Parts: sequence; C-alpha cells; structure tokens
Amino acid sequence: MNNEIILSIVIPTKNRANLLRNVLESIQKQKVDAHIFETLIIDNGSTDNTRAVVREYQKKNKNYRYIYDARPGLHVGRNRGLRESKGELVGYLDDDVILFPNWIHTVLEAFKDKEIMYVNGSVIPYDKSLLTSDFRAKYEIRKGTYKFIYPISCFWEVGITEKDTRIHRAIKGSLFGGNSIYRKSVLYACHGFHPDGMPGNLLMYRGDGESHVEQFIFEHKMKAMYYAQASVYHMIDMNRISDSYINYMHFRSGISSMYTCLRANGGKGGIKYFWNAVIRNEKNIGELKGEAYLLLYYVFYGRVRKWVHKKDYF
Repeated sequence: MNNEIILSIVIPTKNRANLLRNVLESIQKQKVDAHIFETLIIDNGSTDNTRAVVREYQKKNKNYRYIYDARPGLHVGRNRGLRESKGELVGYLDDDVILFPNWIHTVLEAFKDKEIMYVNGSVIPYDKSLLTSDFRAKYEIRKGTYKFIYPISCFWEVGITEKDTRIHRAIKGSLFGGNSIYRKSVLYACHGFHPDGMPGNLLMYRGDGESHVEQFIFEHKMKAMYYAQASVYHMIDMNRISDSYINYMHFRSGISSMYTCLRANGGKGGIKYFWNAVIRNEKNIGELKGEAYLLLYYVFYGRVRKWVHKKDYF
C-alpha cells in the first residue's frame, strides 16, 4: 500500500457534534493502517462545537480533515468532499451512524475487484425497540432477504449481525447515501450529486440527491455489491418515528420525484406526471403535496427552472 491514501471517507454535518463524535470514534477503532485512509468532515455551517470535536480526532490521526462550507444543502458537502478527496475510493457516511468493526477493511478488500464500482452494507436502526409493531406495519417493506423503512433511511438484511459475512449484488433502491462507497471515476462520470438536504425555506431547490447516481450505475450495468461487513448502525430517535417527521419525509420524497421527472424530460410532462399519480391513487397525500409544490415553483419561477436543469452542482 506504500502508505498511500486509498479511501476518502466524507461526512457532511451540521450542528450534531455529539452524534459526529460517535461516528468518528467508530472510525478511530477500525483495525487498519491509519495512513491508507482519510476522513473529511464537511461542516455545513455549524454553530455548535463541531470544529472542536474534529480537532480532538486530528490529534489522533493527521488524516482527519475539517472543511467549512456553509452553502445550504447536503449535496454541498458530498460534492465538496469529492473534489477535496485524495483516494481513488470515496465513501459517504451520515453523521449519525456507527460503523461495523471491519467496515474499512471490508471496503478495501472489496474494491480489489477492479470491476466493482460501488459497495454498500446495511443501514440498521441502532435501537430497534423504537420501531413499534404499528410503525413497522405501516412503513416496513420486505424485498427478498432485506427489510426497508425508507422514511428513516434504514434497510437491513434479515438476521444480520456483526459476524455476518454475506456478499452479493446490491439491489435497486438500496444505494443509500448515508453508507455508500464509490470509485471516484463513477461520481465524476455522472457529474456528482444532485441537491439534497435543503433547509425548509429552500425546499424548492431540493433535488433527488444520490438517487440519480444509483440510476447511472444500474443503467450502465456497473458492478455494485453488498457486503454485510460494510454495514452501519443508524442512530434514530423518537423524533424520527413521529407522524410529523414521516409526513415531512413523504413531502420531501414528492419533491424529489417531481425533480427527477422535470429534469429527465426537459421540463415537459410534469403536469401529466402529477395528474397520473392522482388518478392512479398510487402515492400518499404527502408525496402528492411535494410534487405539486415543486411543480408550481418550476412553472412560476425561472430561477427554479434554471436550477433544476443545471449540468452539475459542483
């Protein structure tokens, strides 16, 4: 390896220093040569002690890097991390996850297969006791050996433990941005990430985030793999399973789906897309409201139309 940085781990964050400390500690505990990976913390405008937390870990490993970029949106951190990264591999983690003990080792071993362009693992609710039977009945979806709860950005393979060694092809709908590793060339080929995680007053500029990267990977028949040992725990809390939060997530999902439609069709077909969803009764009211929200902004505001059709968001 010659002490060369191979993997760049990118963690966008804002005002969640205590959660950030957990993920950084789980990185620090990884049993690999610390010189072959770097960790980039992209601070999206924090006013808490995020900088101080990062400084603690910089004392332990010089390859912890802190970058402040207060432009709004999760895509800012993801794309900035891509541009600043030194590794051939770029892994993205949310600031509220905890890595499986062999996460980095597993990622590096996986990418020894030069045909692999993408790797992920499960994103497991850290405290499953929060998921009541009623909540799971409403939102849990079974796909093969996986369980998905999309509103809280979690999926996991049935029976998974930290000793699980299952490896197989990643399936569509499982390329979650909070635990994803790419060859850097793939991200540049698809022009980086689309807008995501916009604050409430700028939701008209929300896009489809990492979803278009997933679409690019599968459309080009790239090799995408699931490794159980590359899994993480997701630190959800009671607020994440409240009705108000779930409704908000459905609203944001509707914005994203309309963004995808408008961008794919050069702005045409948005009204038909929305109307068909209403007629077919195939989406809940929150998603429909999100679609209508972006469609109206797109129709009446030129700056929103221009934003939707940007070549990239670097």
